[in-house]
Amino acid sequence: MLRSSNINSVLNELPDPSAQSSSSSNGNLKQDAETCCSSKDQDIMGSLAALQLSAGVLQIAEPPLEHVRGQLRELIGRQNKIYIDLSKEKYKLDCSEVAKLNDMMSDVKRYKEKLTKIKKEMQGVYQRTKELKKRAANVAACKHRDYQRKLDRQQHEESLIGSH
Repeated sequence: MLRSSNINSVLNELPDPSAQSSSSSNGNLKQDAETCCSSKDQDIMGSLAALQLSAGVLQIAEPPLEHVRGQLRELIGRQNKIYIDLSKEKYKLDCSEVAKLNDMMSDVKRYKEKLTKIKKEMQGVYQRTKELKKRAANVAACKHRDYQRKLDRQQHEESLIGSH
């Protein structure tokens, strides 16, 4: 795309059509007319008109484009700022999630230890209960034997008393 400063430099480099027609070698009017109307001159005039037209369009279009460029720069800057802020927030959330996960893992470890301790206690209680039931059965059996002996003794004494 041509800028206005570039157009001026291009215009300055173009040969002047009036200088070419005045520097013809024999000064003939016919040759001057041919030189003026030659395809080379028409190309130069056409390119000069195109350059002037593009310069005019550029003068019209350049200020809004510069304004839009400025707005785009501002928008990109804001987007970058938002991206950076969001990245920071994501990092904070990631860190807090990692902290929560670590807390949860330590809770799991602590609860597992508690569960193991309770399980051991339950097994101890079960063993003691089993022993106590066994002892209770033995005590009951002993009591029953003692009672049976007592009954046997009583019956024996009654039989002795009754036979006298």
